[in-house]
Amino acid sequence: MSQEERKRKRKIKKRWRFFWISLIFIFLFFRSVPSLFATAFKTVLPDKYIIEDKIETEAIIIRRESLYKADGEGTIEIYVDHGDRVAVGTKVAKITLLDDTSTLKQELEEIENKIEVLTKTKLDSEGIKKDEEKLKENIGNIIGDIQTSINQNDYERAEILKDKLSMYDGKQKDIGRDDTLISQSLENLNEKRDKVKKQIISNTENYFSKESGIVSFKIDGYEEIYSISHKDDYKYSDFKEIVNNQRIVSNNDTIKTDEPVFKIIDNFQWYMIVKIENMKDISSYEEGDPILLTGEEVEGELKGYIERISDEKDKGLIVVRFNTDFHNYFDKRGLDINIIKFKYDGYRIPKKAILEKDEINGVYIKEISGIIRFRPIEILDEDDEFAYISKGDNNYNINIKGSDTPVRTVREFDEILLNTISIKEGMIIN
Repeated sequence: MSQEERKRKRKIKKRWRFFWISLIFIFLFFRSVPSLFATAFKTVLPDKYIIEDKIETEAIIIRRESLYKADGEGTIEIYVDHGDRVAVGTKVAKITLLDDTSTLKQELEEIENKIEVLTKTKLDSEGIKKDEEKLKENIGNIIGDIQTSINQNDYERAEILKDKLSMYDGKQKDIGRDDTLISQSLENLNEKRDKVKKQIISNTENYFSKESGIVSFKIDGYEEIYSISHKDDYKYSDFKEIVNNQRIVSNNDTIKTDEPVFKIIDNFQWYMIVKIENMKDISSYEEGDPILLTGEEVEGELKGYIERISDEKDKGLIVVRFNTDFHNYFDKRGLDINIIKFKYDGYRIPKKAILEKDEINGVYIKEISGIIRFRPIEILDEDDEFAYISKGDNNYNINIKGSDTPVRTVREFDEILLNTISIKEGMIIN
């Protein structure tokens, strides 16, 4: 084979090789075209979403709380569980006192001194009883004289004797009342003395509930600072940051004298004081109105009633009353909350799908026929990724700038185009 024939064959092979390579590239290109178009025309449906007009703020819970403090230092034994509801007279805890009973002995000495004083007073009152007998005799004589005066028609003398009788009768009642009070006081003091003597002997102190309610062993130190008795006095300046320094009293803990042991909380009615940074935000609210609260620390939606609105210039607070859901909040104090002013049923859509046309915000949607249409939208709220838009009226219409009549907005099953580049209204896509 000549050299020229070999060159010719090599050229033919190169051409065939180029042909096949080109064919492969063309094939791959056409395979990729549908995916390119799919990306360009990718759509999403609007996502149903509840849009809230809310005020983010803070609240402090106030309750009717009765603190029970230790009468001496010792070790505690608990008889009920945290969160239990107890009746009046329920034994909640017992403190076994340390060896030092000096406090109890001092209390016993004070009681005995009081008993001594009252006993002397009672002896004196017994002496007065002799006067009481004389009073009775005098009263009897006066009654007889009054009857005689009436029989003799001496009504003037009878009237004077009547006044004298009233005076003697008053003295008699005072003597009897004083004697009754002294006897009752002595009886109570004797009972208390017996109780203290038994405590010194047994070296224990029992604690019974004096009211019904929920028992809590979580002591946060704010029980007397944020008290229900002051709910009508709190102002914005009284709203302090809540520091989480709860102390939980447990079995066998050592308790010091005057240290809180537990508290009993009224679970029928409780309150929040809610901080308001700008009073204009709650201008639509009045005392007595219902109010809806939510938040990460709130269980679902919490409904209460505004009992008081307090303002200091442009800031203030509101006192909100509740009578439900107490079990979710009985051991909480400070909360981050949202005041829900209004709620809307709307849609959530990706922000990247939104464009502006003739100074009107909107999106492109693909109709069933494949025709691209522009739909104006009303943005109610937005975040970094999504916009929250109105559903419009019952006919999915909204009011837009420059139009005297409502126009159609996005509906639930409209396919919204995500990529708005090179898209025009009226285009037809599959």
